Amino acid sequence: MAREAPSGRTSNFSAIASCYDTTRDMPEGCLLACYDRLIARTLFPPRGRILDAGCGTGQVSLPLAARGYEVCGIDISREMIELAQSKVGSGWSAEYAVGDVRDIAHDDASFDAVVVSKLFQHVEDWKRSCCELIRVVRPGSPIIQINERGVFGNSVRRYFSSRADELGFTHRYVGLNPHSSAELSAFMTRQGCTAVPVDMSDLRWELTVTYGEAIDRFQQRLFAEFWYLPADTYARLVAETAAWIESQPSGRDTVEKLEPYLAVEVFRTAV
Repeated sequence: MAREAPSGRTSNFSAIASCYDTTRDMPEGCLLACYDRLIARTLFPPRGRILDAGCGTGQVSLPLAARGYEVCGIDISREMIELAQSKVGSGWSAEYAVGDVRDIAHDDASFDAVVVSKLFQHVEDWKRSCCELIRVVRPGSPIIQINERGVFGNSVRRYFSSRADELGFTHRYVGLNPHSSAELSAFMTRQGCTAVPVDMSDLRWELTVTYGEAIDRFQQRLFAEFWYLPADTYARLVAETAAWIESQPSGRDTVEKLEPYLAVEVFRTAV
């Protein structure tokens, strides 16, 4: 019997693919340190076939390909896939292809691990995505979610977000709320997975941003969290935020230093 086609919204980053890597920072050194720790705790295979689901430009899986893993990445955005594939080094075993995480075109138990980053918040039917990830990974293997925290925690974004909240637009993600892991953990547990606590918050880096850069990114509509606001509301918030910036002593030249870090969740599938 044919499976029901995926339904619901899923955010497509094609329109901002060309500037994605310059506005999303996840240093390779931190990622490799994270993987090393997971391997040491037998929470990640030291070799094997890895699925990067919702891979974007391949940030979280290209370091694995460079280390000799066989990597398969899928994303609904052809533009993001093309960028990921263009970064594959000579001799690496990595293939990035257009695909839907709600209906993965791979056989059951095809992978030794799955990595995702900022995925479930952008997929309305995130539960179906989770079930697909569990289906395609070998029993007892891990599903690893790696996110960066604090990259977007600048004052300009906080001001914009608070004004959106005040206007009643408090639920802005099409999928899961990325600021809480409780719902994801509960669902994965019901599917027979075991949540394994890990702490990677010491894997940090420094980042600086000016208020001018921050508001320019809003004007370019770089953040999916706000894509679903009505157009007139979005324009109003950009204008209000720009006026707030101009009211600051250094205006657009105000510099803010951030210290992002990795937030990692591990779900071991049932044997």
